[in-house]
Amino acid sequence: MDFKEIENKVIRFRDERNWAQFHQIKDLLLGLNIEVGELQELYLWKSTEQQTQIDPEKIKDELADIAIFLMYISRHHNIDLLEAISAKIDKNAAKYPVEKSLNSNKKYNEL
Repeated sequence: MDFKEIENKVIRFRDERNWAQFHQIKDLLLGLNIEVGELQELYLWKSTEQQTQIDPEKIKDELADIAIFLMYISRHHNIDLLEAISAKIDKNAAKYPVEKSLNSNKKYNEL
């Protein structure tokens, strides 16, 4: 299944339940933040060893929830998410050329 098929599946799921009425941009952004918080919560107060024992299925579910909210938000703004990601990588490549940023954690304006 390609990205567009998955995105359409997500939107179809929402639309079959008539949930778009609840998807104001404010609520989508809050939902995204909550899902990121749920992913973070899996790691909260865990030692490095304990982090390696987190159930991968729980991580997968939270990542999926985050991706779903990103799809809703990008659809709300008529943004092709994969295109936006590709363009952002290109912008970052210009800001962080390999010859200056390799093995460096400096921000682009400090390189």
